[in-house]
Amino acid sequence: MVELRHPYISVARNALCSYGGSQMWSANENMRQCGCGVVAACDLLHYLRRFHSAAPEPDAPIPAEEYDRELLRLNRRYFPLIPHFGINGLFLTAGLNALFHREGLPYRARWLVSGSRLWDRVEALLRQDLPVILSVGPNFPLMWQKNRLPFYSRQPNGSFRKAAATCGHYVTATGIDGDWVRISSWGVCYYIKRAEYEQFVRQHSLYLFSNIVYLSKTR
Repeated sequence: MVELRHPYISVARNALCSYGGSQMWSANENMRQCGCGVVAACDLLHYLRRFHSAAPEPDAPIPAEEYDRELLRLNRRYFPLIPHFGINGLFLTAGLNALFHREGLPYRARWLVSGSRLWDRVEALLRQDLPVILSVGPNFPLMWQKNRLPFYSRQPNGSFRKAAATCGHYVTATGIDGDWVRISSWGVCYYIKRAEYEQFVRQHSLYLFSNIVYLSKTR
């Protein structure tokens, strides 16, 4: 298992703690509708602040109200959302680079790696203790179709059960174990199958849209 070395970001909401943030909790309608990229960026920022910063923030669940305020601040300043469409990979990485500069974090983000090396790049980032923003792209070129990538939940006996499915969505990869990739989406720990992701991209999308945010150190 290749995974992050520290606990992933958690949001405290209704006496429960999540696995990452969720745009579905926001009071802002546009954020609820298409803010998954902002959530992925916000979670990455908190992880870097906690475990890769000279002045780390406390490693504790973030109150839901505080988290939502930060989402809206990041949306206004760095990650503008196109209603119904959200934000593409190029604008997401541009916003991250502006944010890293402002926060003094020694990283540079870029969008798009070779599809043949995508999982190698994901593993390389996880080995550096860096969460990986991963896009499940839209259907393309037949954008009106509704082909989706399955998400699975892990059962107590170690088996996997299909729990959701989506497309046109950002998640965060936090671990890889063989063919299974552990992700954070909607505040829940899910898994996707590498083979199913590759099949989805080949048949229903493109690696231009279904790809990762690749981080490199600047110093």
